[in-house]
Amino acid sequence: MNTPLLILNDLRSLFSASSAPQTARGIFTLALIALGLGLTIPSTGYAAKWNPVDPADLASKDSSSFPGTDVEILLSTHVMNERGESTGMSGIQFSHMLTIENYVKAKVYTAKGVQDQGKLGIRYLDKSQVANTEARVVKPNGTVTLLKKDDMIKNVLAKDKEGVTWNQITFVFPGLEAGDVVEYRWTEQIEDEVWLKFFYCQDLVPTREYNLTIGSLSRKGSVSWLNCAKVTTDERYGFAVTVRDQPAFEEEEYMPPMREFRGWIYIAKSFPMTSGDEEVVKLLNEEWGDQFHDASRPSATVKKKAEALVVGATTDDEKLRRLYEFCQSEIFNTTYRTSAELRVEIDKHKDDEAYAPAKILEKGRGRQDEINNLFAALARGLGYDAKLARSASSAEILNIKMISGWAFLDRTSVAVKLGEEWHYYNPGEHFVPYGMLDWQDEKSPVLRCGAKKPDFGTTSSSTADKTQSQRKARLTLDAEGTLEGEIEETFTGHLAINKKNDHWGDSIDIVNKSIQEKITSRLPNAEVSNIVWTNLTLSEMPLSVKYQVKVPGYAQQAGKRLIFAPAFFQAGTPAVFASAERKFPIFFSYPWLEHDDIEIVLPEGYTLDKPSAPPSIGALNSSLGVEYHLQYSGKKRIFSYRRDFALGANGAYAFRRESYPELRAMFGKLHDSDAHSIVLKPKSAPSATPTPAEPVDPAAPSAGAAHQETAVQK
Repeated sequence: MNTPLLILNDLRSLFSASSAPQTARGIFTLALIALGLGLTIPSTGYAAKWNPVDPADLASKDSSSFPGTDVEILLSTHVMNERGESTGMSGIQFSHMLTIENYVKAKVYTAKGVQDQGKLGIRYLDKSQVANTEARVVKPNGTVTLLKKDDMIKNVLAKDKEGVTWNQITFVFPGLEAGDVVEYRWTEQIEDEVWLKFFYCQDLVPTREYNLTIGSLSRKGSVSWLNCAKVTTDERYGFAVTVRDQPAFEEEEYMPPMREFRGWIYIAKSFPMTSGDEEVVKLLNEEWGDQFHDASRPSATVKKKAEALVVGATTDDEKLRRLYEFCQSEIFNTTYRTSAELRVEIDKHKDDEAYAPAKILEKGRGRQDEINNLFAALARGLGYDAKLARSASSAEILNIKMISGWAFLDRTSVAVKLGEEWHYYNPGEHFVPYGMLDWQDEKSPVLRCGAKKPDFGTTSSSTADKTQSQRKARLTLDAEGTLEGEIEETFTGHLAINKKNDHWGDSIDIVNKSIQEKITSRLPNAEVSNIVWTNLTLSEMPLSVKYQVKVPGYAQQAGKRLIFAPAFFQAGTPAVFASAERKFPIFFSYPWLEHDDIEIVLPEGYTLDKPSAPPSIGALNSSLGVEYHLQYSGKKRIFSYRRDFALGANGAYAFRRESYPELRAMFGKLHDSDAHSIVLKPKSAPSATPTPAEPVDPAAPSAGAAHQETAVQK
């Protein structure tokens, strides 16, 4: 297969305003509402009686809308109210409280649907309070079983790809059988004001009817929806959106953010004295720009510090690097790191307006936003033009050319103009090195705030060489097939940033457990010990980890022979893109490189049996490439394995759906090459010399030598 990959240099081109809505985003409609401050939807009565289940639903054998489905959500109802002052469940007064009452009713049609009941549960943010959780099972004959507290299992989920931590309540429905109807309801409260709130109306299973009602907001807002085909609205009680006959949403590996394709509804606040998005953007541009200009104003003290920091620097890059690294390493970042001595003072300051840059210099510490303000002030003190950059997260959404798209500009950095180009910096992100942004901020739509009119652009992306993993293994294989030795893994760029962000604030036991689980997930027999991290909590690069590993049964015994895969770091890893079909484009978060250096001391009394190297794939300077180099030293019995991998080395790491067959074939070959095996056989006699595969390295001794060092044939 030699079809060229169809590269998406800018994935947002799929979702631009000029693209066909039927294929790009589905049909969406705007409903602008002015919700009264005192309007409240009557209580649903969820905490009281359950409503009877329709006998037709109890008797049904199959879904009329989605024939053949295993499970169908018959009704999903959610009622949201926001108040400026409210009492939370704990009795504490909050300035803003968002309350959402939820109810779901689903029909299980098949035995497989019984097995898939884990898809029926509650997911909520860790900052939310969840109460009044109830659930029941209704049999076709009308028999009802209520769930007990022990049947509702709460789990803390890891951060998702958007960096958000979720909790989940999974229901264990007692005696569940095909034909049953399950119902569950809960109340969620969030101490928050609605700036932007979204709800997925498309679930993991087909949904017959989804209803969202907004009863009250503290000020007027707009309700919009995307990727929903059958929508009706009702304004009798606040504002209600009903979406019908939504098919199941099946997430695909390495796909763009779900919001580009999954059905969802979002509520965004609007502003007084504005009549549309264009005016809102103009207002925000001025307000954000003015606030940042004042907050990053360089005082005489700041200018003097900036000048001292760049003494001897001759280029803009060197000057800005010195300012950046000073802000990141010399100013204590209280967003990421705290101490018991500072805790009280930091808590008092947590929600205050930012300190002035001179104050941050004096204290030697500051929040993430204050450190960015200090960097901008230092840059301005040297005469650079610096502005606040507001961008949308590439993990959440790729296109903001939509109703209330400005509400997605919730990430901040500092834009500095060098010549005619804008460059972006974020020293307040403690783990992001100079010259990079967090991957969610790369290739993102960005508003540079403060110009006379809104100035939009797109942030740049880092190159593959910025993000690398270098993994080294020094191992010994014994005659029983046990592999044992020391591992060192080193990460830079986004690989290091992500690991540090995932674990900041975690205890070392939790961090170590994560790496143990990662290894045992692919090598169940592995024993991992003596784990040592370097730079895990520091901004310095690279991040590295060393550990000891022992894997009984790593090599398989086949009679008197041993068979093992030299690609230790890929062993046991499932194939990527296993599905033959693809619905969505392919989207990798960023480009990266991998370098594996493995040496294995083979067991005494064994030699290689017709060894060969796996075939290389693609090219290392292209969209996808991998090369392998194998060598054997008979004198030391050391088998050496080198693997070099690159994705997006040419800047292309997103691909159109039409490229899937070719891309899948390449990743299939990659998986086969990574699983390539080496066979060892017992020596025929104590003096026997291992027979190398042809051709032999010209620098190696002759075939008749007592020991040989040979390159392994490809």
